[in-house]
Amino acid sequence: MRLNQLLLCVLSPAMGISFSADAQSYRGRRAGNVSPGGRIADCNLAGTVFMETNKAFNKIDGGRCVLNGARFQMSEPSGDMGPYVPLEDMDLRHSSWVAVDFSTSPVLRYTNASQANFSAIHTDGDAVENVDATGLIATKAKFHGAQMQTWYVQGANFDEAEFSSAVLTEWTTDDEGYGGIFDPAPLNMRALTAEGVKFENCLLDECNFAGANLTDGFFVLTKFTEACILNGVKFNNAMLNKTDFIEAEMLGSSFREAKVDQSSFETCDMTGAEFVDAIVRKTSFKGAIMRGVSFENAVVEGTDFTGTDLSHCNLNNAVMRNLVGLPPEVPKEYDIKNKEVPTIDTETGDTLGVVMMYDIVINEARYNDGYRAKKDQ
Repeated sequence: MRLNQLLLCVLSPAMGISFSADAQSYRGRRAGNVSPGGRIADCNLAGTVFMETNKAFNKIDGGRCVLNGARFQMSEPSGDMGPYVPLEDMDLRHSSWVAVDFSTSPVLRYTNASQANFSAIHTDGDAVENVDATGLIATKAKFHGAQMQTWYVQGANFDEAEFSSAVLTEWTTDDEGYGGIFDPAPLNMRALTAEGVKFENCLLDECNFAGANLTDGFFVLTKFTEACILNGVKFNNAMLNKTDFIEAEMLGSSFREAKVDQSSFETCDMTGAEFVDAIVRKTSFKGAIMRGVSFENAVVEGTDFTGTDLSHCNLNNAVMRNLVGLPPEVPKEYDIKNKEVPTIDTETGDTLGVVMMYDIVINEARYNDGYRAKKDQ
């Protein structure tokens, strides 16, 4: 008995040390890796319910944290618009916010959320509203299935971000849209940047992205609905497939070297827009305002200009063939050339019928300047 008691006394401290070490190691894995400065670089806060500001925010700042399924129903801090989730100026790089419920709106002002995942974020199943995302860095971030309404995005950067099945409502970079609710970005940093952005099966409703840079963007099955303001937006070298702009305001927008296929600009105001060096196929401009639009060096095929006036457009070196619908008014140096195009059964090769189409061609009866008729011979 005495021997057993002696062994127990010797082993007990060791067992206590071992248990303590295991517990500390476990807590370390849960809490993340602490940097030399004491800031948490990784953490797992999935499913956490946040009621107020607490030490957990120190863990979030530093990036790579997982908050999937978390819920933010903050009671403090509180501002002019009520309680909010204070994420401004934080380092959220590589963090994951999948299916997070923002019952209280987050503040993402000048936050670095590069490569973060905000897929399926919501507010009790509805859109996350009234978000100050001024200066937000969301390069290569993901917003799959996210619902987002009234986001203030002056100076935000969404380069190479991915949006699929997402809904963006009333996003704005307009000073009047800010309306004193949030402080605007510096005067020279107010345009939205989203080069290489990807929108697939998305809805953008009543958004104001005037002056935005969407160069190299990829748009598939996406709709920009009425009241969207896209004046001066750069869609240069973008790919647009089955994408519709419905009654959008697009004055001075640029589609240089873009590839536009089976899309629609019906009833849009395209005044001063550019399709220079672009390829436009099977696209509708029905009822659009086309004054001053440039199609210089563009290839336009199978497109519908019903109800438009191209008489003040630049068609220099443009190829405009197999156009459908009612022919538009054209510049004085151009003519409409009607033709019948047979429709072929792709399986049998049989001719099924003919379709009336037309080309827009240079009027050979005029000089190259297009305004002086040749002298009668």
